[in-house]
Amino acid sequence: MASAESQELIDKFDQFYRRYYGDAIADLARNYPSDQKSLTIDWTDLFQFDPNLADDLKNQPGQIRDYAEEALRLYDLPVDVSLGQAHVRVQTLDGHTQIREIRSQHINTLVSIQGMVRKATDVRPKITEAAFECQRCGTLNRIPQAGGFQEPHECQGCERQGPFEVNVDQSEFIDAQKLRIQESPEGLRGGETPQGIDIHVEDDLAGTVTPGDHVTATGVLHLDQQERGGEKTAMYDIYMDGWSIAIEDEEFENMEITDEDKARIVDLSQSPDIYEQIVGAIAPSIYGFDEEKLAMALQLFSGVTKHLPDGSRTRGDLHILLIGDPGTGKSALLQYIGNIAPRSIYTSGKGSSAAGLTAAAVRDDFGDGQQWTLEAGALVLADKGIAAVDELDKMRCVTGDTLVDTATGPREIGDIADSAAVTGTIEGIQNGRTIRGIDLEVQTMTGDAIVQRPVTAVHEYDAPEMLYEVHLDDGASVTATADHPFIVRDDGDRSERPAEDLSVGDQVPVPETGPPAAADGGPAAARDSTADTRERIRWESVVSVDTVDAGMSSKVYDLTVEGTQNFVANGMIVHNSEDRSAMHQALEQQEISISKAGINATLKSRCSLLGAANPKYGRFDQYEPLGEQIDLEPALISRFDLIFTVSDQPDEEEDAQLADHILQTNYAGELNTHHEEVAASAVSQEEVDEEVHDVAPTIDPQLLRKYIAHAKSSIYPTMSDAARERIREFYVDLRALGQGEDAPVPVTARQLEALVRLAEASARVRLSDTVTEEDADRVIEIVRSSLEDIGVDPETGEFDADVVEVGTSKSQRDRIKNLRGIIGDLEDEYEDGAPVEEVLDRAEELGTERSKAEHEIEKLKQKGEVYQPSQGHLRTT
Repeated sequence: MASAESQELIDKFDQFYRRYYGDAIADLARNYPSDQKSLTIDWTDLFQFDPNLADDLKNQPGQIRDYAEEALRLYDLPVDVSLGQAHVRVQTLDGHTQIREIRSQHINTLVSIQGMVRKATDVRPKITEAAFECQRCGTLNRIPQAGGFQEPHECQGCERQGPFEVNVDQSEFIDAQKLRIQESPEGLRGGETPQGIDIHVEDDLAGTVTPGDHVTATGVLHLDQQERGGEKTAMYDIYMDGWSIAIEDEEFENMEITDEDKARIVDLSQSPDIYEQIVGAIAPSIYGFDEEKLAMALQLFSGVTKHLPDGSRTRGDLHILLIGDPGTGKSALLQYIGNIAPRSIYTSGKGSSAAGLTAAAVRDDFGDGQQWTLEAGALVLADKGIAAVDELDKMRCVTGDTLVDTATGPREIGDIADSAAVTGTIEGIQNGRTIRGIDLEVQTMTGDAIVQRPVTAVHEYDAPEMLYEVHLDDGASVTATADHPFIVRDDGDRSERPAEDLSVGDQVPVPETGPPAAADGGPAAARDSTADTRERIRWESVVSVDTVDAGMSSKVYDLTVEGTQNFVANGMIVHNSEDRSAMHQALEQQEISISKAGINATLKSRCSLLGAANPKYGRFDQYEPLGEQIDLEPALISRFDLIFTVSDQPDEEEDAQLADHILQTNYAGELNTHHEEVAASAVSQEEVDEEVHDVAPTIDPQLLRKYIAHAKSSIYPTMSDAARERIREFYVDLRALGQGEDAPVPVTARQLEALVRLAEASARVRLSDTVTEEDADRVIEIVRSSLEDIGVDPETGEFDADVVEVGTSKSQRDRIKNLRGIIGDLEDEYEDGAPVEEVLDRAEELGTERSKAEHEIEKLKQKGEVYQPSQGHLRTT
């Protein structure tokens, strides 16, 4: 029998329900238990009803919720309706607790946290009442289960101590799942590592969210005692018993669209200027970019993903890259698109690691080896290059390790960074800094040879707590982070292995000075006197791998070395993780293949990528090949459906219009701010509306999100004969330009597939089930513009797909081929190798300008294809 105090609280909740949630309880009664099992209440409603009761719920959540659920069970309902197992779930507390700010004072209280779902286990049955069947007399002993698994002490029938077996059919189960919620990366300050918390959810909450969802979770914090070596310790882990989870950033596919919304969307789609309205709805405060904005809009609508009868799949997601001068508004465009696209991840800075893109954006910390990636509908937005969120991938050698500076000899990496910071340019990045504008060449490995190559950037980071010290048989050692890759030799093949996985006996490469062995295995002296006497490599065995405490002030470093993926530090060849080949599969096939620590899996990366990058040397040069101006290899650049270049060229008329637009935007903002912030403002709402009208989006952002959601979930256009013929004609005509004997290949089939995806997206904008000839013409102009930006040989003015696909135009490739031939011919005629002046003279005779020949020779030297055995002479490798 309930006490007077308990009955008073139950009565209060009954009154609360009748005042605020009568209709909601009626809906629950109609749908319980097949479609709905819980009543969700807002804590703010309870606070408005009775502040003391609301505070009691926060401070004594378990006990007070029992009264709330008892009041729900006793609520006046039709005779044949029972809410015996219904839950009361609470959401919308008066504030959120940051995950990193959770303290012991929060234990056993109701809190609300925000973050991103990083991992979700499978939904599994959890026993709530176990029916133990006595194996002696057959009596069923029912034991409620809470916390750990509880068995009966003795049988209630024969009073003996078992044995017992669980009768599954007579036991009661509930669905259960464990989630890991992590702080959202966009909310972190520089240098912070995202923290997370486990949340246990049950019954109708289980299976409601997926990794990548941004959520607000409300629940009670509990403790779980840590164990070490099978013994309990004084330390406890914190987890949350989840009461409610609200998805803050839902996918397009899950967005709720009312009949009224659909009517507005259909009316809008029939507007003759719908494409202009869509462009006007995207970042209206940013002047210009009409073509790029239309392309980004088509990216949001996306093409249709096709599933073919043979089981293969063709992606419908579009990838776009903006390359251009600083200050042209690229970052602002990305951020605006990120606000429209659901579940988007925005990341910025050179410090963001490249190789993961979507797969490594978030990693699994549960220890079961599973990982997950972004799912369909997500959009990864990357600024200043292709990027993911994981900063730790860039931590490398620590201060104290020395490099061989080819000008001055051995130098500590820390000293190099400090001296470079005085004259170079510094970019602030998460957890450190990047320094550019460096006059430094270091030793690197190409094949089996050691060559010198320039360093374009030094990246400095705060060291993690634990580092790994790798010692070799010859006395060399390098200190690195746990995930730093080392080149190892395994049965004659080369592979890479992180420092934490290195074992005693593993063989790694180190430089070796002196003449190389003869090709036939004989003595080096038997070779020609012009033999290569450069440094080569030998393989040394690892003798120990020790863990060391980095200390609070330690730094770790990475170098960007032109044309290679390694450098020599402390006499050991160190791999710097600049390989982005893992991203090719992520962009094109939208899959990530994982083969690590005994795990072999293929992960999905069903998302679009919108990237923006400044040229490698500051400003865009329209006369230089694209591949030389952006720090991405051509094989990766070619995976983008559209690439636009944005140059900042003075133009009196354009500059005047841009100035007017920016000044108008700021003036409208000034009036709006004055009207809202100044109590006795003389600015009226009418004046604000009049000025804001010119810079306001043509379509409300929330309506645009619903518009895109409706189109992606309902419209699956097919190509009309006229559209198919128009696209075919454009592609074939363009390809015909490359039929001459020496003509470059103008476009590849990748541009054809991009045209199809863009045309389908264009039809979706009109909510049309058919791709028309007008759609084809519209996207042909976009693709043509993109090709004119990046697919033209700056020397000949002709379309050349190799500018993107290979990184060098045909004319440049022919020039390189001729130079290698000249050097190869001359090096046999001269004892010291081909004289540089003679090489330049012959190149000039074949029609290559002297300056361009000098430029190509320098690039061949950087790539290790040509070297200088002595001053003023060249040899091929």
